[in-house]
Amino acid sequence: MPTPNLAEIPSELLADFRLESSEQFQRCEQLLIELEHYPDDSERLRELFRLIHTLKGNLGYIGLDTLMPLPQAMEDMLNQLRANTLAFDSLLGDVLLLSLDHLKELIRHALGGADTRLSDNQRQALCKALSALAVAPPSQQTQLRSALLLQLDPSSQPAKTPTLAAPDASARLRHYGIEPDADLLFFVDLMQASERRSHFWQGRGLRQLDLALAINQLGGSPEQPAQLAAAICLHDLGMAFLPLELLHKQTPLNREERRQMQSHPRLAYELLKRMPAWQMAAEIALQHQEHVDGSGYPKGLQEIEISPGALILSIVDTFEARTHERAHQTLNKRPLLRAILEINNLAGSQFSAHWVELFNRALQQNPALAHR
Repeated sequence: MPTPNLAEIPSELLADFRLESSEQFQRCEQLLIELEHYPDDSERLRELFRLIHTLKGNLGYIGLDTLMPLPQAMEDMLNQLRANTLAFDSLLGDVLLLSLDHLKELIRHALGGADTRLSDNQRQALCKALSALAVAPPSQQTQLRSALLLQLDPSSQPAKTPTLAAPDASARLRHYGIEPDADLLFFVDLMQASERRSHFWQGRGLRQLDLALAINQLGGSPEQPAQLAAAICLHDLGMAFLPLELLHKQTPLNREERRQMQSHPRLAYELLKRMPAWQMAAEIALQHQEHVDGSGYPKGLQEIEISPGALILSIVDTFEARTHERAHQTLNKRPLLRAILEINNLAGSQFSAHWVELFNRALQQNPALAHR
């Protein structure tokens, strides 16, 4: 890919481009996540189109004309959305998010950064695929969106049904300095038994254990690791007692269904409270659905009132849910990028900004913690 001669670009112009494009990308990402909740919001679509159009124009100012077809293809898609000839859904949101991420990477490379994942031919193929998707008939949209998502992010390939063989949880606990006693081994057994309630849950508890304990460790272990591990094992146990049709429901919950869902932290709390050695774990389990701005449940606590373990578990629980939420619909996993962006956008409202920063650092230092 031809790159501009950076020496010929005025330093002030280049600095302005870097700053403005960074802000544009961040706002575009936020809008795409918001559109999943408000897919018919014409004002958000209009703003997203305007940002992409401006970004495309700015590429021309600094001599990156070869990259302009990618934002143009995204514009084609957004034009169809604004004309109501296309419908926005989570698949399309993921496709656009990943396309933006590739564009960001291509710009960084053109300005002297690291190599990109896309070759010139792959970049051109992506532009053609996006433009073709924009005009494809409704009957082909889901299939084309799924295929393009898989092309952009091979790790989102259809999730295979997990086996029932349990990995060695004891080894994972010892890795974080926890010597599993009879209680903890019992909690692990309960966790893995509850995961068999729905095969979409298989393995999630150990994924959550790894990530939560790593974040806690990075933060100086303000929560006793064994207490955090116990809470992780049992925090969603109450969900296993709900009807499968409710657990797998794809349409919005009614008031009674929401009440049933929101009752699950108390079951774990009541069970752990019966065991004197696990009082802190009981509090973590009870508080893991609280939000730092006080909008969570069951008590509407503010950040200062929520235990560190619950603040960590809230992030980890959402990360697991977001990356696997499509498993029982399209069988595809959702891109890590989407889940990470959502969590970062909710720092300071739903999640603790301090622990979101440590979550980011944990994944950067050890990408395997994502356990795809």
